[in-house]
Amino acid sequence: MNQQANPLERRQTDLRAQLRQAERPILLGVAGDSGSGKTTYTHGIRRLLGNDMVTTIALDGYHKEDRAQRRKSGRLPLDPDANHLDLVEEHLRALRTGQPVEVPIYNHGTGCFDAPQIVRPAQVVVIEGLHALYSQFLPLLDFSLYVDSDQDVKWRWKFERDVVARGHDPEDLESEIQRREAAYKQWIDFQKTHANVVIKVHESHLSALAHQQYDGSLPDNCYHMEIIVSPSELPLHPLNLPVNLNGLTMLDAQPFMLASVPSTYWGRRVNVIHVDGILPMEAMHRLEEDIMALTGIATELDTRVLTEQAQNSTMRFTQSLVAWPFLGRISALLSGDAPDTEEFDT
Repeated sequence: MNQQANPLERRQTDLRAQLRQAERPILLGVAGDSGSGKTTYTHGIRRLLGNDMVTTIALDGYHKEDRAQRRKSGRLPLDPDANHLDLVEEHLRALRTGQPVEVPIYNHGTGCFDAPQIVRPAQVVVIEGLHALYSQFLPLLDFSLYVDSDQDVKWRWKFERDVVARGHDPEDLESEIQRREAAYKQWIDFQKTHANVVIKVHESHLSALAHQQYDGSLPDNCYHMEIIVSPSELPLHPLNLPVNLNGLTMLDAQPFMLASVPSTYWGRRVNVIHVDGILPMEAMHRLEEDIMALTGIATELDTRVLTEQAQNSTMRFTQSLVAWPFLGRISALLSGDAPDTEEFDT
């Protein structure tokens, strides 16, 4: 390592080593509606930090009823009373101290509960589900993320996933989707007011910026992403996105947009980053390599296994924008530069 590197750079370069020495895991809560894309962004953190460093726990297993029981009762899993949230809190407290827990497992293919599994926390534990940012959980989390996809986007994703991958009946699913929206507004949506980062997913807006008539083309899975980030005074090592500006004047230039807008959100100051279009993949690879170099991830640990949605360069770039402040938070916690809800020692 370069002996002239500043302390922050040295600390971040050894992040994986520091995580191994930490006395407790880092807990990340990820909430949002079913089908909103939560798993897409946790994959980004897993890829940039390393599979061996991350354990993911899905809160679907804490539902009180399986699919057949819900058909009879008419209850939706969005209702907090339809979930064992007391058990979630008990497990979070245990995981935070590094203890293994017996996690209930919901099988989306069969609609039934499988046998529970013993989960031993890795250095980073991702808690992902409908209610992951409920108030009783927030003091136990080190970082919080909310995925807030537009209604049309998340419904399309959910329909495609549940019918194709999970074998749901299309007519039953359509009926359930229509009932879900009021429940979503009542029991899920408010959690975004607590999140360190909120991701909003819209259909692409790029054509609206054209002069007279849009004359480009975009892939079907291209979206306008808003990343709402709570500003941090924590020093982060600079990251660069290399883009060939000469390409912007070429006839075959790929359309893309990147903007940062200081704003307010639910009464607090935030920075809103807008991403749309097709970002050059070469630039994406360079950015990811820089992040992995700073976190100390070994080349052989870079699996680059992505979901189909994350293959899109806009979503992939969003993954990096989401992962970076989270990694900065980890670095600050491990070095004692950030306040913690409980004493944190390494």
